[in-house]
Amino acid sequence: MKKILLIAAVLLTQTVSAQDLKNGNISNVTRITQDGVMYENPQWSPDGQKIAFTELGYNNLYVMNHNGSAKTQISADLGVGYMYQWSADSKEILVRDTRWIGTEGQLLRYHAAWAIDMKGKKTRLSEDAEYMQPAAWRYDALGTKSIASPDAKPIVLKQQLSTLPKALAAKVTALPSSKVSFYCDSENLYLVDINGNKKLINAGASFCPALSPDGKKVAFNQMDDVCVMNIDGTGKVVIGRGFNPCWANNSQIVFERTTDDGHTYTSGELYLATIDGASLKQITSSNLIEMQPQISPDGNKIVFTSFSDGQIYVADFN
Repeated sequence: MKKILLIAAVLLTQTVSAQDLKNGNISNVTRITQDGVMYENPQWSPDGQKIAFTELGYNNLYVMNHNGSAKTQISADLGVGYMYQWSADSKEILVRDTRWIGTEGQLLRYHAAWAIDMKGKKTRLSEDAEYMQPAAWRYDALGTKSIASPDAKPIVLKQQLSTLPKALAAKVTALPSSKVSFYCDSENLYLVDINGNKKLINAGASFCPALSPDGKKVAFNQMDDVCVMNIDGTGKVVIGRGFNPCWANNSQIVFERTTDDGHTYTSGELYLATIDGASLKQITSSNLIEMQPQISPDGNKIVFTSFSDGQIYVADFN
């Protein structure tokens, strides 16, 4: 009887896992920005209700409802659209700005970490640094927000950030993403622990890291290839040519595959792949030149940018 029950449990687990897998079907594609500005890097808020995005070149930051309504510019600063990160309560966004200070011929570049709320109110979180990669949110058991970064020297907040509600704080602090983030310096990929200390996990030009939902793996670019590996740097699998990977679930990723003529993009489609590299499916086929996909928190929608018109699109994803 125990053997039968064990087999049944295994089959049930396999069935549930199979149901979680995506078929890679996209439908009801809808453009949700409607102007002549070129946009990029859309990111879902953790509650799935909003989408943040930036202009081409990572300058300025906007938020809008998931259907494209109530578009609001919350920052006019340079560089804030690069690797920004939503807070777990969907109320603030962590950014790294870029400022040029000095006189002509002697300009120095400075960065700092800031929190920006949905009304554009800014709170400085670090001192200035001439070199700084984006920081990441961290949360304590009470839901108090802080940041972790190997570059940014945190400062005592003059103005308190919002604190996560008690129930949400307990949920968030249990997530791997509250303790782990990544750092890319154009040469290597590092794991950043809860205190901001970094550990080399991939030698070689790496970028666009994304943590799996279960916190066990990272998908990233190594030059022109999409790769997946364990967060300790072992078990690397090269999926193939592509860029900007995101997780559909713990077993599948979505990424873009583009071509260019040396000056501009000439084509681009989205692909769904299993993380062992055994299965690859093209999931778009249009003249939009789809790029920078992101899956919604509930897994049922996908947002992406179109290089053809510079606008942002949302579609159903199953």
